[in-house]
Amino acid sequence: MGKGYHSRSPEEFRDYLKQIGDKNKKTRWRQIVILIDLVLVILIFYIGFRALNPGSFQNRTQSDKQIVDGYPTYLSLSREEDDLFQGYFLFIENNTKTEAKFPNPKWTSEFRIQTKQGLLCFQEKIEWDSRTIPAQANGFLYHSVSKKKWKDLVADCRKEIFDEDASIFRSKFRSLDLGFYSQVLIHSEDRTFTFQIKQRPYK
Repeated sequence: MGKGYHSRSPEEFRDYLKQIGDKNKKTRWRQIVILIDLVLVILIFYIGFRALNPGSFQNRTQSDKQIVDGYPTYLSLSREEDDLFQGYFLFIENNTKTEAKFPNPKWTSEFRIQTKQGLLCFQEKIEWDSRTIPAQANGFLYHSVSKKKWKDLVADCRKEIFDEDASIFRSKFRSLDLGFYSQVLIHSEDRTFTFQIKQRPYK
């Protein structure tokens, strides 16, 4: 005969039902534990991927947007590959009904490189080329920096800008400690605006 209930009394029937209930409870708890384990495994993989690929979930080529003299403005890293220079775009949104000329004659601007520890490694004055941005349009100012100037910096600065020890044998986690901040400072009449991009080291 097949498996099932073959009891001869009500007491044995109740025991049989209780055993089935206990088995169902154990099965449900086992499923819950497996689900929790699966969620934890996915979370661990996610954290590991974020650690190894910090740029995959955030825009590393653009600064936060700020309002400068009434114009939304932000800094963006040029994506053009160049071994000698690095370009930076200062994007400006002219949402007014009239054209506007930039930079404002009362601005003074400078470019900086700063380490994650706050060490100021490099700074130079920016002389923007004048541009006119039409009404209800976006435009940009451009600044290019010589990488050779960075290679002549002291070792503490240079090692964060250039990953000189990169190799296939080095652990990925060691490179997570590297990186620097590129900054453009705009000094207007009433305040200073700092646009900052966190960059990975060059190789």
